[in-house]
Amino acid sequence: MLKSIVNAAVNWINAGLPMICLKIVVYSCNPQQMSHEDEEILDQFNKLKVKWEDVRPKTEQPKIVYDLYLSYSNSDMQKVKEIEHLLKKEKTDIKIFSEHQELNKEQAWQTEMFDVMVTCARIVTMLSPQYLESRECLEQYNLAMCCDRQTSRSVLAPFYIETIPSLPSYMCLVQYVDVRIREGSNEKMLQNCKSFLQLITIDYTKIDNQVEDKDKEYDVFISYSHENSEKAMIVLKTLSTLNSHRIFYDRNELKAGTLWQEKLYESIDKSTCMVALLSPEYLQSAVCQEEYSLAITKHFQEGDFRLVPMCISNMEGIPQSYSKVHAVDARQDFEGTCLVVCNAINSFISMGFMNPDIFHIDQTTIDPDEILFKYREQYYQANYEKLIETREKLKTITTSATESKQENQRNEQQLESYHTDTGPNGNYQYDVGFSYGEANKKYAHFLHHVIEGRWPEVVTNFSLNKNDAAGFMESLEKSRMIITFLSSLKFLEVEELHLALFRHRGGTTGHEVIYPIQVVPPSMRPTYLKLIPCNVACYDLHWKDTIVKAQKSGQTLFDQAVLDASTDLIATGTGISSEIKLALSMAADDIISLIKHSSSVTKKATLLNIVEVKQFIEDKEQSQLGDVELDKILKSIPSDSKERVVERMKRLKLDHSEINPQ
Repeated sequence: MLKSIVNAAVNWINAGLPMICLKIVVYSCNPQQMSHEDEEILDQFNKLKVKWEDVRPKTEQPKIVYDLYLSYSNSDMQKVKEIEHLLKKEKTDIKIFSEHQELNKEQAWQTEMFDVMVTCARIVTMLSPQYLESRECLEQYNLAMCCDRQTSRSVLAPFYIETIPSLPSYMCLVQYVDVRIREGSNEKMLQNCKSFLQLITIDYTKIDNQVEDKDKEYDVFISYSHENSEKAMIVLKTLSTLNSHRIFYDRNELKAGTLWQEKLYESIDKSTCMVALLSPEYLQSAVCQEEYSLAITKHFQEGDFRLVPMCISNMEGIPQSYSKVHAVDARQDFEGTCLVVCNAINSFISMGFMNPDIFHIDQTTIDPDEILFKYREQYYQANYEKLIETREKLKTITTSATESKQENQRNEQQLESYHTDTGPNGNYQYDVGFSYGEANKKYAHFLHHVIEGRWPEVVTNFSLNKNDAAGFMESLEKSRMIITFLSSLKFLEVEELHLALFRHRGGTTGHEVIYPIQVVPPSMRPTYLKLIPCNVACYDLHWKDTIVKAQKSGQTLFDQAVLDASTDLIATGTGISSEIKLALSMAADDIISLIKHSSSVTKKATLLNIVEVKQFIEDKEQSQLGDVELDKILKSIPSDSKERVVERMKRLKLDHSEINPQ
């Protein structure tokens, strides 16, 4: 068993699993005195250590032998053969490894399978309900993901061959080739297979050695709803005719195997200009909203990035958050207006000249860090005291000896519903899923302990082994809420974050899916990390101010759950500051409240529109000023008339500014 564990661990690390350390613990009845069996285990480990100590992951790229590796379920053999025949017909010299490789049940690491996979240019996984039910197929999919990480190419290429009622989120994040037969016609399948084959090239060394401009990869990013694809294509063709610009057009750039959500965010960050085709369909698309939110943040924050909105169809009204940047009216003569806009973009990219009729030239700058701090500060002021009161009420209800039997049964039924709600792939197994890296482990440990202290029945994934990447991702798939720490993200945490964002956007779950926490301020790039709605940032000044005020007044801020969590953390040899404890304490209350009092949540964008947030803050501040003025007015009214005046104001729904003290 020890040999299998060590051999498998080393092979997974060499294959690209970002694992720093595998700790093997041997339990003994008497740790002070080693038994004969313990000595044998230690001796075996030392031999394995000698064997593997000097072995390092291979740095050279493996020689490509096959163009494609086909991973499929035996139940789909007929469809697979049809697709294979089509691929060979279109490209006669294509080399395909289609032999069905069986799992070696005696090995934890599938050496033979992996050794063939790394010699293939692309690994085609034939996705179907039968594929997901096969342990063998899922193992091949995970190995393909490892190949993706180990090589500098995009290796994984999913083919969607049959509709799956509920595709796991981590698979949804990978761009697939749709080869399903629709209404008895295989025309779409033929077209998509041909497009995929255009990506196949034997000279992979050239692809691997290409050096990209890491700062600006694209000149223009075209943002549009797929309902308006024809007009987006006109923009693409017009720009391409004027100059050989590097253009991001999703259907050209999101190739099979690409992590599409991350690629979209990243590409806007690496673009010089974004054209947004505004229409009712655009405003209804969560992904389009996110693209616009990223672009408008960069537009007002960075001098070398420009957002060019084009209004392409009639709308009842453009929301204020979309009208901050002037939109070019292209409703009457789209093609003529498109030519003018594209010429202006060409001049901007080539010579830096901005046509004032097309480009919104405004000296206004918007600091997203400042605005989002005010957003969190308002959330803190509005909710901190309420969350503590709610916690105390729940504690009183839970400990009350006079609580009725009927109320007990109702609470038990409610608690039972937390664990039986249907998730994306079946029942939720966890109330809370934690996503964190080594740098944030102690904060996750502390928060987990506080949540458990305040909600003893909670079920979390915290005790799961993070080194089992596939198993841990599955646990996040089956969590009602995912807590993510947005600081110091490594490769796996980025994948976990995008899974949470996808699920959050994806549908009606009845509650918020992602709960992000910032421990330290985010860096300039990637921009999207700043725009993920975040209620708690541990570095905000209000935490320290609250602690100082509490010390002066003698107020106790921390309950027993926080004290127990602090003691447990000290026992592990680590500690955190009082400010971070207070921030995570509020986060725990917030998380419990959001889960227990969840309301219907529809599909929505996962990134904040900075202009919308700024307006929200200003409206809130104005409202607070109005409340102060209203208090002054009410104090001037005789007490016997006050109730009648207030009732009259409510009935007429007058704005504060309309009230005349006379």
